[in-house]
Amino acid sequence: MADQAGRSTELVTPRGAFPHIRVAGGLAFVSGTSSRRPDNTFVGVEVDELGTTSLKIGAQATAVLENIERVLETVGLDRTDLVDATVFLVNMNDFGGYNQAWAEFFGTAEGATPPARTTVAVHQLPHPHLLIEIKATAALRGDQP
Repeated sequence: MADQAGRSTELVTPRGAFPHIRVAGGLAFVSGTSSRRPDNTFVGVEVDELGTTSLKIGAQATAVLENIERVLETVGLDRTDLVDATVFLVNMNDFGGYNQAWAEFFGTAEGATPPARTTVAVHQLPHPHLLIEIKATAALRGDQP
């Protein structure tokens, strides 16, 4: 499936016994999300003809945010409903590229106020090609249970 912009609307299969999203108490909690695609490849990973891997934080950060928005859409929400995010970076030297992708993502939504956020460095994420993972919380709209 694809949306009007041609992006896949298919969600990845979780790599564990957890949902993409859980709704409770007027909030929607999005599980940690990466740049993984439904075909198990990753956005922001390039491998050249010699097998050298190059990882791109900006591309991964944008893909993570887009994946979160796809998850939110399953319960009728979008980026404007996000109220909090916890960002996990493998390397704080990637903060600048991630921060730029964040600003661009939230700057494109009319009337959007970026969510509060906390960014922490972690030793590693579930796959060696991952530079970033984000978990997020959104507020349900007045017309939702």
